[in-house]
Amino acid sequence: MRTFYFTYGSSGQPFIGGWTEVNAPNYGAACAAFRAYHPDKTEGLLNCSSVYDEEHFKQTEMYRSFHSFSEST
Repeated sequence: MRTFYFTYGSSGQPFIGGWTEVNAPNYGAACAAFRAYHPDKTEGLLNCSSVYDEEHFKQTEMYRSFHSFSEST
C-alpha cells in the first residue's frame, strides 16, 4: 500500500488547511476512497486542493512545517 495526501486550501473544501492521508494501492484507488467520504462538488474535480504521493508530499512546506513542529513538542 502507498500513502496519498489530499490537501486543503483556505475555504470551500471539507477542511480549512491540513490534509487527509489515504492508504491505497494506487492513485485511482486513493481518489475513489477519498470521494467516498468527500464527494466532488463539481463532477470530475476532487474536493481538495492537491493530491501528493508520499515522496512528493515530504518535499512540501506543509509537511516540513508540521514535521518541525511535531519534533519540537
